[in-house]
Amino acid sequence: MQRWLKFVKYLRDYGWEPIVYTPQNPDFELQDKSLLQDIPNGMTILKRPIWEPFSMYRLLLGKKAVQKQGVVANTSGSVFSRLSVWIRGNFFIPDARVFWVRPSVNYLTKYLKANPVDVLITTGPPHSLHLIGLEIKKRIGVKWLADFRDPWSKWDVLDQLSLSKQSRKSHYSLEQSVLKNADQIIVVSPSLKASLVELGARNIDVITNGYDFEPPVDYVMFPDKFRVSHVGLLNQGRNPIMLWQALNEIADSDINFANDLEIHLSGTIESEVIDSIEALKNLSGRYIYKGYLNHDEVIEVYSSSVILLLLVNNTNNAKWILPGKMFEYIAYGKPILALGKTISDASDVLIDSGNKPCFEFNDIEGIRKFILAQYENFKNNQLPLLNDNTGKFHRKELTKLLAACLDKL
Repeated sequence: MQRWLKFVKYLRDYGWEPIVYTPQNPDFELQDKSLLQDIPNGMTILKRPIWEPFSMYRLLLGKKAVQKQGVVANTSGSVFSRLSVWIRGNFFIPDARVFWVRPSVNYLTKYLKANPVDVLITTGPPHSLHLIGLEIKKRIGVKWLADFRDPWSKWDVLDQLSLSKQSRKSHYSLEQSVLKNADQIIVVSPSLKASLVELGARNIDVITNGYDFEPPVDYVMFPDKFRVSHVGLLNQGRNPIMLWQALNEIADSDINFANDLEIHLSGTIESEVIDSIEALKNLSGRYIYKGYLNHDEVIEVYSSSVILLLLVNNTNNAKWILPGKMFEYIAYGKPILALGKTISDASDVLIDSGNKPCFEFNDIEGIRKFILAQYENFKNNQLPLLNDNTGKFHRKELTKLLAACLDKL
């Protein structure tokens, strides 16, 4: 959501007037209304109703119903939950928002014939939105740019859905239609670009995510605690067990470190993560869980932290992932402890911005050395130095790249 909110915020600066089409009644568990202030004044916003099957699932399962990235999570292990995941994967292709495609195509075809535009843009996931672009492209021939924030047929999320061979084939076939018919494609990382090129994509450019605030000139208030902070979703699959063990061992051998340490967690944290921290005697009383924070509150967390924790997916195909918050971390200039694949797009960006590359999730010795080095700086009141090579990740600069793609069309 932030990716296109920020593009829309700055497009007028480069001679493009955005018109946004969005669901009138989307099913979202979290909302940050503070971001409404970024919507440009006087902009045309079109809204149409959407029906999502998850609302029916929620009625049946109540508070146990969980939805992440459009996937019904199989948290309870019950037969009903497993069946729901299987139905989601094999009947709602490419995703559960597919029921919005036909009414949207009919509405937008009529609207665009009466109100022509220069370029139509779709962004996915949900990849069903690309099917809207595909059909409108066929009907009225408008120039079409497709934005991939995640893979499609090679997305590891599909592995959770118990897909049949026919369902896998359907995803691939739909993806092929989008890749072959879009006039321009943009993606969020170099490795994702390479993956789509292998699948036949053409006219494809990389425009990463970024940050949208002015980095601090200096730090007036030095953090009062040796605060290690993570912001956002933290699930069992990305639980940094070796980090918790390293912190526990250092605290066990150094009472000063133990007294200075605070682990800050905010966002959506699965109970298994909290349990793994609670199980370690030197950490159980040294973490704070704040729950969901709006974006302004998140910026305050950056300021009060010594280390910002970045967790990239702990999977073999995570090389392409560039988490959105990574660019905010980089812009704020605090040391980043990143766990992921050492050889990856994330490591390349971190090195380019003057940070350490990703540590593997099981590299407890490397993690320990990093923490001890930052703790020594903390005790000596040594502040981090901001890198001058971060301006290219400002949302306004990234929108300039998008405008250049639109100009070509």
